[in-house]
Amino acid sequence: MAVVLLAAILVLAVPSLTTADPVAGRTLLPPPNTCIAPVLPCYIVLSIRSGSHGNQELVTGGQFWPGEPLTVYFWNGTAGATAEAVANGTTGTGSFSVSFRVPTDPVGNYTVFVTDLAGDNQSAPFHLTHLHAIPASAGVGNTTTVSGQGFLPDHVVNFHLHGTHALTSARCTTNPYGNFSDCVVTVPSVPTGGTLLTATDGLYTARIHFDVS
Repeated sequence: MAVVLLAAILVLAVPSLTTADPVAGRTLLPPPNTCIAPVLPCYIVLSIRSGSHGNQELVTGGQFWPGEPLTVYFWNGTAGATAEAVANGTTGTGSFSVSFRVPTDPVGNYTVFVTDLAGDNQSAPFHLTHLHAIPASAGVGNTTTVSGQGFLPDHVVNFHLHGTHALTSARCTTNPYGNFSDCVVTVPSVPTGGTLLTATDGLYTARIHFDVS
């Protein structure tokens, strides 16, 4: 009887994962940071707190409801949410480690919001940047021209390829809007193949796939 009563209480306590909104096309999420299952608070950790369009980034977490499918929302609080269902969900202990794709939304501040069907949810801030390189493939010693958006205004931008600092032909600095363009980056001596080209202003980071030929 006690088990049945507990199950009934939990069912009544589970909030709706999403609710309708009078504004067409917009999704409202439940209040963030709600943990109904465990004694300890549920939590999530992002592999990176800022990143660029299209990248696969990692979010891990724990103390969620065991054995539940997850949904990862990428949300700016007012303009709706880009959702990505994660089929494998939580383990038997309520932990998880899943990737989500950064959507092609405008640059700015967002929230990564992870929720399960039981109603556990947690959020973490994420700053969306944009990075573009032409060409996206070059050999060691050759150059690529890089542009970016969503960085700190009037800040120097540094570049890395495969974790190695990449020199620029001139000092690369963002404008008052946090954008930069036509920064010529020389490919350093790194292994050939697919890798990541990273740009950072010291706070925000953008990284995209780059092929070293």
